[in-house]
Amino acid sequence: MRESRSLTSKIGSTFAVILLVTAFILLGFWQLDRAGQVKELQKPYQEKPVIALSEISAPNSNLSGESVNRIVEFSGTYVAQFDAPDQIDSRGEKSDWQVALMEVDGGGYLLVVRSERATDVPKGDIFVTGRIFPRQYEDVSERVSGKLSRIDPSLVVADYPGDYYDGFVVARQESRGGIALEVARVNLEPAAPSVPGYYWQHIAYVVIWWLMALVVLFLPVYGRWREREQ
Repeated sequence: MRESRSLTSKIGSTFAVILLVTAFILLGFWQLDRAGQVKELQKPYQEKPVIALSEISAPNSNLSGESVNRIVEFSGTYVAQFDAPDQIDSRGEKSDWQVALMEVDGGGYLLVVRSERATDVPKGDIFVTGRIFPRQYEDVSERVSGKLSRIDPSLVVADYPGDYYDGFVVARQESRGGIALEVARVNLEPAAPSVPGYYWQHIAYVVIWWLMALVVLFLPVYGRWREREQ
């Protein structure tokens, strides 16, 4: 009976050691991957070819990290336009952006930043080329009726129910019937995706997690050695 309990205890201890060692090793590889992401993000942004919006995004789905900053093209009809006060462009200049809500051909609504100053919303079918950005999660201005405190589709869905694309597009070009629409475009550099922490900080965590795995492996061996010495 005692031998059976001892065997069960050893099996349980072995399983716990294997589980902990595996967890620490996987955590180390996860931190190593994060370090690689940090290093990759330090490289200059490489522009990719223009792509159809429908190829990298769809209504009611989250915008993937690979889709952020892509130059996309699409067409549709504007159904509303809003002021987005106190937005800051790449030059550090603050202005009230004009953000239009487009019903995209093929289905779904999308917010399009059209201009850095007041302008009439164009009617008819509009073809747009622009850079796609993730939605803003923090307010940049006070919440006022009829204005956007941040560029986020969740702020307009109550008034215009339907399916929405995640994020927003800063228009570079707009055309109607092949004729370009000239307005004061917003100058906004590609978003800088970030991974929390620094490269060597993640490497340090890799070392810590793998040392923990070695400690867990060493403790049972040390325990058995102490038993033999007694």
